[in-house]
Amino acid sequence: MELLPFDVEGQHHQLKAIFLPFVSTSHLIPVVDIARLFAMHGVDVTIIITPSNATIFQSSIDRDHSHGHSIRTHVVKFPSAQVGLPEGVESINIDTPQSMVSKIYQGLSILQEQYQQLFHDLKADFIVTDMFYPWSVDAAAELGIPRLIYVGGSYLAHSAQHSIEEFSPHTKVDSDTEKLTKDEVFK
Repeated sequence: MELLPFDVEGQHHQLKAIFLPFVSTSHLIPVVDIARLFAMHGVDVTIIITPSNATIFQSSIDRDHSHGHSIRTHVVKFPSAQVGLPEGVESINIDTPQSMVSKIYQGLSILQEQYQQLFHDLKADFIVTDMFYPWSVDAAAELGIPRLIYVGGSYLAHSAQHSIEEFSPHTKVDSDTEKLTKDEVFK
């Protein structure tokens, strides 16, 4: 099934999407997989990414493209020298030293304006961005297009977070060792 909306004259046109994954493999891989699924269903997909991160999935994108899917990467040079990082260090993973993490975030901040310009230039019907790019909400609003968000984590984690925010069970105990019953938690 292809996802083809109607334009004003009642003609079909191919939806265009931009995906902007976060620069961590735990976010990058699922967002790219989602982008590939959209492309397999007829959406014209552009994934904006930095060079080292593109190497993680580029062969899959090339294979999908060779099979007739409208998907590509748009590689944006990471400002390594500007933030004091060696060339090619542009991912945050479990083993990334904290001193480098802050510099990577600084580099992403520098790229924000370029990303926003690409959103404008590529004229997408919608964007899909990671939760670590909250500024993309305003960018999409300025363009008058929807923004879908990727939030990593499991359903269980999101449910637990919601329950803590909604019911505040931690405020109903006097110590870390006190036990709660279900009835006490959901009052």
